[in-house]
Amino acid sequence: MPEDLDFRYEKRRKRPERTAPSGRGERYQKPVRRKKAGRLILLIQLFATVLFLLSAVYLGMFPWLYLGIASIVLLLLALGVYRMQNGFRPKRFLGTLLGLALSAILVASSFFMYEVRSALGKITDGNEAPELTEKAAGIDVSQEPFSVYISGIDVYGEITQQSRSDVNIIATVNPKTKEVLLVTTPRDYYVEIPGVSEGQKDKLTHAGNYGIGTSIATLENLYEVDIPFYVRVNFTSLIQMVDTLGGIDVKSELEFDTGEESGLVMHVEKGLNHFNGQEALAFVRERHALEDGDNQRGKNQQAVIEAMIKKAMSPSILIKGPKLIDQVSGNTETNMTTKQLQELVRAQLTGLNGWNVTSVAAEGTSARKYCYSYSGGTLYVTIPDEASVADIRDKINAVEEGK
Repeated sequence: MPEDLDFRYEKRRKRPERTAPSGRGERYQKPVRRKKAGRLILLIQLFATVLFLLSAVYLGMFPWLYLGIASIVLLLLALGVYRMQNGFRPKRFLGTLLGLALSAILVASSFFMYEVRSALGKITDGNEAPELTEKAAGIDVSQEPFSVYISGIDVYGEITQQSRSDVNIIATVNPKTKEVLLVTTPRDYYVEIPGVSEGQKDKLTHAGNYGIGTSIATLENLYEVDIPFYVRVNFTSLIQMVDTLGGIDVKSELEFDTGEESGLVMHVEKGLNHFNGQEALAFVRERHALEDGDNQRGKNQQAVIEAMIKKAMSPSILIKGPKLIDQVSGNTETNMTTKQLQELVRAQLTGLNGWNVTSVAAEGTSARKYCYSYSGGTLYVTIPDEASVADIRDKINAVEEGK
């Protein structure tokens, strides 16, 4: 390059910054203002990011791996938005919008997690069996297999009412293999009630009159299984849960019409049916229209629980979760701690592929027998089929052992 051209090039490259001419200072102050605005947006993003991460750690809603990845991604996004705000006008405008939108999402997510945590606390506070809570307190539900007794009592309103248990389902869960086994036992199963019936037999449903712990002890004795947890629901909570989920798709083994005693007269198709809350309740309550009576009703109850689990595992539950939990908190009771429920949420987020849910129902034969809780004569009961009971024991053991 010729010397004179090289000299002009160096002179042009090293030209000092111009100062603002008289009367034109506003124009030359804009870059400084843009930098200040960019830094402000960056600070807002960093504050929102820190709030989100601290909330996630404190409330225990996300797996550690996801939080680590989220921290890196959010930091890169914040730096990317900051650089955009120092570019040309379209990029500056877009960067500001992205920065504010991202911050708003992070703050909203923090409050969302707080609402979920508060709603979970409403369910776990004040259960009627603190001794069962102590028994189950040391179980790591994200790693250890466990069983939950799902009890449906035949009343509306306050869940604290002591009543017969018309729904008796054991859910055995293996969090590592993502297996759930639902075992339904007919309400009229003719069994001993430990600590109550003094060796005499009674209907399983009558155990509920002596408290949730008695129902659990009865099923533990029947299936030789440890049941540390329970969830108790009533008619009100079932309706609310199904409606909040947006309805459920239930597969019926039979075609039939429900009667007035079920709470709603409707037609049920054989195969897939979409039910709202009131329809799902009528489906699980109906037994007079069923040839196999209470045994088939138990299978229908299983079908509804299975449909609810599958719907709850869908991505939409992340949005509906707080509303669902808050609505049913007054009509649902469990002895799981809030921390254990949080661990289940975290385990579900870790394995987004969902759970494998299978169902089995205990079988028996109809008879009329004297019952411990009733002195007015014989009652309709279901005599347990020992082969069916033994098969259920084997299935429970298989899920617990991860087979």
